[in-house]
Amino acid sequence: MSRYYDLTPDEADVFFAEANELLESLDSDLVLIEHSNDDELINRIFRAVHTLKGAAGSIGHEPMAHLAHASETVLDKVRKHELGVSSGMVDVLFVVVDSLKQFLNDIVDDQPPTVNVDALVQRVNRLLEAEDEAVGQQSNVDLPPLDDAGRAMMQEAVNAEQNIVVVYADADPDGVAPLARLLQVYMQIEQMGGQIITATPTLEQLENGQGQRVLVAIVVTDLISSTLQEDLEQVADLLSVQVADFTNAADMLLSEAAATVQPESIQWSEPVATPEAPEAAGAADASADTASTEESNSAVGNSAPAKRQNNTNSGGRTVRTSIERLDNLMNLAGELVTDRNRMFKIYEDLSHALTEEQLQVLNDTITHLSTITDQLHDEVVKARMQPIEYVFNKFPRLVRQISQELGKQVELVMSGQDTEVDRSVIEQVSDPLLHLVRNAIDHGVEKVEARLEKGKAPVGKLTLSARSEEGNIIITIADDGKGIDAEKVKQKAVNMGLITRDQATAMTYAEAIDMVFLPGLSTAAQVSDLSGRGVGMDVVRSNIQRLNGSVVAYSTPGEGTVFELRLPLTLAIIPTLLVEVRRQVFALPLHNVLEIFKLEEDQLSTVRRREAVYVRGEILPIFRLAGIFGTGKGKLPPVEGAASKKQSSGEFVVSLNHRDSRFGVVVEKLLGKQDVVIKSLGYPINNVRGLSGATLLGDGRIGLIADIAALVGLALSQEHTVAPAADQSPMEVAEA
Repeated sequence: MSRYYDLTPDEADVFFAEANELLESLDSDLVLIEHSNDDELINRIFRAVHTLKGAAGSIGHEPMAHLAHASETVLDKVRKHELGVSSGMVDVLFVVVDSLKQFLNDIVDDQPPTVNVDALVQRVNRLLEAEDEAVGQQSNVDLPPLDDAGRAMMQEAVNAEQNIVVVYADADPDGVAPLARLLQVYMQIEQMGGQIITATPTLEQLENGQGQRVLVAIVVTDLISSTLQEDLEQVADLLSVQVADFTNAADMLLSEAAATVQPESIQWSEPVATPEAPEAAGAADASADTASTEESNSAVGNSAPAKRQNNTNSGGRTVRTSIERLDNLMNLAGELVTDRNRMFKIYEDLSHALTEEQLQVLNDTITHLSTITDQLHDEVVKARMQPIEYVFNKFPRLVRQISQELGKQVELVMSGQDTEVDRSVIEQVSDPLLHLVRNAIDHGVEKVEARLEKGKAPVGKLTLSARSEEGNIIITIADDGKGIDAEKVKQKAVNMGLITRDQATAMTYAEAIDMVFLPGLSTAAQVSDLSGRGVGMDVVRSNIQRLNGSVVAYSTPGEGTVFELRLPLTLAIIPTLLVEVRRQVFALPLHNVLEIFKLEEDQLSTVRRREAVYVRGEILPIFRLAGIFGTGKGKLPPVEGAASKKQSSGEFVVSLNHRDSRFGVVVEKLLGKQDVVIKSLGYPINNVRGLSGATLLGDGRIGLIADIAALVGLALSQEHTVAPAADQSPMEVAEA
């Protein structure tokens, strides 16, 4: 029982599960509401806050319920179309969400609430006050005076029949630097091609930190008022933004002094909304305690509209269970797989000692056990699988926040959120993705002015996608920014002493781009709070490799950069092909295996000083596992001319695929297919490149699971991480 809240341990599990789901949905939905007037979306946000209020009340958490109630009041006016949504409102609601999360942390730590809820409730209530103030001020707007230059500019616009609008912006006094936000409005108008005829406060006043927090400006623009208003709403910490068509410019030109314009002369833009049907409104109230499931296909960082599709899940009943229980089930399923493999070995050992009838009974029993084991494993894996959207849903808000901090406009487009992956992968891939997304916005996507100079769209595009492929999940982070300058990367690497100048000259573009993953290497001209210190990309790669995955970068200067992450769908049990080299068993992931054939002497050849074989008229490069891991007798021999043709023909080639390339590995024995339970490698063999894990085989031996991506790199570079004595296997070296 909690000391501060009316909550038992069992009730806490249900409370936290529901609250966390609702807060996650609010994180993604609040980004969408900024650019959408979808009634269903607004009602969904309202219901989430309403449900959180009820949950807080049920455990006696009055501050949490009070804050949720204040937010609910604002959202109720929004869904009734009595209050418009602005960037400032969304900023405040995000602060509310963060505070609600902190309340949950306080409950976990069993301590009293640490959030100053009264101050935050006042800030939420001010959203309603600001709307009332805006309505009153817009009824009779005092326009700024015209000087000679402004009068000439307005006259020219009138003669040319250009669009003239009035901009009204009210900065949040509790926000960060209110006058600086109005200065951002100035800059945003100019970035969108507008010309400011006159304004109060003036540009000079704002630059000197002077003036009121309300900006009124007359602007000449090629944009319609609603479009300009949508663009200006991207500025953070604004309580209200309104743009109106100015219809009495000619009258103002006749006046020597500032004009007070009557309401009929200014047509304020209003949010475009579909009237809410009474039935829909009633349904929303009636279902305020009901949660819904949605899939986000597109979200926006700082400019473009967002899209969201809803999928109705009419599946069977569900029950919540703890992660620990799922982990235990997977471990037990893994033990069954190991014992099943041992049973097959026992069957082979007893094949000469039992009668045919006894063997048949044993075979039937083992076959049935194998079927049940496979089915159990499959069901446990399915129970552990979660859509990658659990990770993706964090990014719409993040992109919005970073874009605002950097003064950039970035559209986030997401796809493949329904791609499922093991929950252990989801838990560990979040941080690497977070760093790559931050890096793309900070160093990849240019600011609006730079993009316009290059002939690009003012809004940068960041794509986050996922798909399944050959037992892996492929996650792609792509931006349409400036790309990576390979020459700068090479120069920085030379300056840091990582490579020589000759190596830099001989390096391909792809090899140069790959160096961004080296520790401490960054080409950023300036270090920001987000990135630029060269710390992180090496950690990204090491974290991905720890998951038995790989990450590679592709870039085109001036067009953008793509980071591709390849991760296994599950880290527990995988199908493999078992092979043997110098008494050591290796497990090759079956989804990488294309074909197997016996190595014949007349097939061997040498291409660019590397061994290869001719297969159906094509050249297939081959590598020897014994040579790659430096296992004594099997070390890769010289491949000068006929020397390579003296190899024995009692070997096999396993043809493997990696991305779009094919290669073969030479092995001595083929032991067959087998599902293996992946175990992490212990010291010191955990430092051996080319291995992703180990497994216990049916005969009690240890099998080493090959990392195909790292294996290719090792073979091409001929870097031997381990150099054992003759006749030693990698395992013997590790145990020495």
